[in-house]
Amino acid sequence: MLKSWLKKEISSKFSDIEFDILTPPDDKMGDYSTNIAFVIAKKKKITPMEAGKDLIVEFLNNKEFTKKFSKIQLVSPGFINFYLSDEFLKSSLEMIVKKGERFGDSELGKGTKINLEFVSANPTGPLTVGNARSASFGDTLGNILKKTGYDVTKEYYVNDVGNQVNKLVESVRLRTIELKGEKVEFGPDLYQGEYVKEIAKEFLDRNVLEEDIPNQAVMAMVKRAKSSTEKMGVKFDEWFFESQLHQSGEVKNVFAELESGGFVVEEDGAKWLKMNNDQKAVLVKSDGSTTYLLNDIAYTKNKFEREFEKAINIWGADHHGDVIRLKTGVAALGFDFDRLEILLHQLVSIKEDGELQKMSKRAGRFILLDDLLTEVGKDAVRFFFLTRDLNTHMEFDIDLAKKQSKENPVFYIQYAYSRLNSIFSRIFNFQFSIFNYNKDELNLLKEDEELRLLKDLIRFSEIVEDISQNYQVHHLAQYALNLAGDFHKFYEKHHIIQENDAELQSARLLLASGVHIVLKICLGLMGLSALERM
Repeated sequence: MLKSWLKKEISSKFSDIEFDILTPPDDKMGDYSTNIAFVIAKKKKITPMEAGKDLIVEFLNNKEFTKKFSKIQLVSPGFINFYLSDEFLKSSLEMIVKKGERFGDSELGKGTKINLEFVSANPTGPLTVGNARSASFGDTLGNILKKTGYDVTKEYYVNDVGNQVNKLVESVRLRTIELKGEKVEFGPDLYQGEYVKEIAKEFLDRNVLEEDIPNQAVMAMVKRAKSSTEKMGVKFDEWFFESQLHQSGEVKNVFAELESGGFVVEEDGAKWLKMNNDQKAVLVKSDGSTTYLLNDIAYTKNKFEREFEKAINIWGADHHGDVIRLKTGVAALGFDFDRLEILLHQLVSIKEDGELQKMSKRAGRFILLDDLLTEVGKDAVRFFFLTRDLNTHMEFDIDLAKKQSKENPVFYIQYAYSRLNSIFSRIFNFQFSIFNYNKDELNLLKEDEELRLLKDLIRFSEIVEDISQNYQVHHLAQYALNLAGDFHKFYEKHHIIQENDAELQSARLLLASGVHIVLKICLGLMGLSALERM
């Protein structure tokens, strides 16, 4: 975690100055760069180059800096670039192999409990490809947060109350009647999918009573959701039912708390939450039924009362307008606005045979998550959704996901891991984490491709730490793909197994071990299979 070390070290000398540690896009500009000279120059009313010259002298007189960096350079108009020393990179490799799969672990979030809620699809239909994006992102984010020391609970919120659930129940009830041979009027606003008929048939086979259909229909959909998410490799720690909030009186109590605090106004027979700029949002409809907003405010309070310091919700982009409403309601209860973070994911399109597929849940036209998993496999589904920023629209290319070639990024990464296993299998009794080597042998690692891999490896812990703070999970997928690519380039140009140079072989085996370790950690965090053979 050299990036955070560098920030902390410089901050200890300039505690009153805000500055950035950057990762340049090109190695020629250094491995790290800082803009601190610009900040100091503005404060002292001098040029950034003048401020930078004094900083360079100070940095070069610091033994810890000169031990880690071979060059510290001031470049116009005032950036200071740091170049990692080969010796430091090689010593870091020893540390990585020694730590093994614990490499990248930290106590950054020690003692902080996080409730991470994702997927949480209405139990009115099977999970679709849109839910897969949330599942892949949320599960991976949770894994990264755990690796950096946070106490994470992965939670699925079941909206088992409301009009949409009533429509599901009515849809199943009518299908059971229809399967008995009676004619029914099936309205266009009811759920048309084949899954409704399957549930109805199951209920008839089990002789489920009509009065039990409401509860049984919801539980049947929850069972399907659990099955689908588990096929994707996602296991939730908690399945929380909205009905619990109503039965316990929490929704009613939260409304009373908002009302007594002066945050509720009545208009047209409905009760509204007062917001900024004369805006308002419905809490209780004129018919007395509660809205999603009031229920979600109560749910968020429930999370905080379960002693979660932070709640992270992953929602679809269609809930964009609900973000400020919920945060306003939670703040009205006296909770810190920032304890609730809501991440939005954009829509997903499916592309097959060069054409985009149209989807509609109510009409029964949608691509099921189960079908996609059957078509391309868990690993491709998870990885493809991790390759894009959550805020970007995405096309999932089924044909590309099925390819067994380097065009398919998940195949490319898994092939690198498998290729390393193949190399190790050629060495008798090889144990990549504990084999003996001479430290002097590491000096033989001097090829550009070797040094590139060493720099890749040291960056891993920084990537994980950054993601735990900024939630940019796609950076891990990009990192893994780059690491695999750099290993393939190294492998195609240089031989690891040496017939006549045992020392070089030993050094390169240690480097290969480091790559193997980090690739395995990446695959694990992303929920992908670490294939021994391909």
